[in-house]
Amino acid sequence: MAEVSQRERAEEQLRQSQKMEAIGQLTGGVAHDFNNLLMAVMGNLEMLERHVGDDSRAKRLIDGALQGARRGASLTQRLLAFSRRQDLKIGPVALCDLVRGMEDMLRRSVGSSIQIVTDLPENLPSVSADANQLELALLNLAVNSRDAMPGGGTIRIALRQENVSSSTSQLSAGKYVVMSVADQGHGMDEETLQKAVEPFFSTKELGKGTGLGLSMIHGLAIQLNGHLGLTSTVGTGTTAELWIPVSEVTAGRDTPERNSEILPHAATGPKRILFVDDDILIAMSSVDMLMDLGHEVMEAHSGEEALKYLRDDSNFDLMITDYSMPGMNGGDLVKAARTISPSLPVLVASGYAELPPGSDLEVPRLGKPYTQSQLAIEIAKALTDAID
Repeated sequence: MAEVSQRERAEEQLRQSQKMEAIGQLTGGVAHDFNNLLMAVMGNLEMLERHVGDDSRAKRLIDGALQGARRGASLTQRLLAFSRRQDLKIGPVALCDLVRGMEDMLRRSVGSSIQIVTDLPENLPSVSADANQLELALLNLAVNSRDAMPGGGTIRIALRQENVSSSTSQLSAGKYVVMSVADQGHGMDEETLQKAVEPFFSTKELGKGTGLGLSMIHGLAIQLNGHLGLTSTVGTGTTAELWIPVSEVTAGRDTPERNSEILPHAATGPKRILFVDDDILIAMSSVDMLMDLGHEVMEAHSGEEALKYLRDDSNFDLMITDYSMPGMNGGDLVKAARTISPSLPVLVASGYAELPPGSDLEVPRLGKPYTQSQLAIEIAKALTDAID
């Protein structure tokens, strides 16, 4: 009987894993396409805002539309996080410092009826993660705990180090720092707990949650090669544990990033840019952004068309190309372009964090959707790196 029960549990875990993988693939695809739509909307609104003059009503309407588009962009980022396709900036993070730095904001977010208690041991190793996404994950967990305790209570945030001696289905062997967030709320039964990390599943009232908080954290954990564990008892509370791999580099000792606001003068000024995207709406808004920045732009809607321009005139300072295009994708285009113009700097635009296996592209990335200022910064970085 014990062997049968163990096999049934393993089969159920496999079915659940396959279900989550299928949902993740579907979610990531929808989020990617929605990102493209938002790219066109935000780009055109941003350009329109620059040309309405002193019409205060028009500016107010445009600002409202931009805020809605940015909220949509935030939603797609959560969906991409669940599908493990968000763009992460991985580096060493000192979790003790991160939690201490957020304590005031957390207390303001959960309100005066909730007490926050922390247990932050000294000398914990740094973890390999994206600090901004970890802050968002901690905030989401704290808010979930607050909502589970409408009458007030205590949230306990604790850190500890764990060593996993052998690989499991959830974690590889290695050293981890575990960030746990525990509450004294109403808890979840087993059926609810199984669904907790699914996108859009929520135990909150309609309009009081997107159902994407835990799914985003679950996706982040897997993308970091970690794990999100949930334990809960009805009437007692819930504990969420985020397992994050230890970094080989100590936080604060890595090389600082180049300040994008003090880039060398050689990377500024008007440039000849070849812009490639099969989506007409994205191409139109992005080309307008580039021209507004003072650049001369040649627009191509396929890899084949871009190569024709390069063969006819290779005197471009930069090529910006989408990755996901029918026929010749951005990776194939970059490789072909380098046979024509080996020193041509390239920016690859994509809504996904990771390019498909086999792309082997060592080029700067431009995440979608992007603003005109983000576009200008990434162009300057790409040109400066090419000079260096």
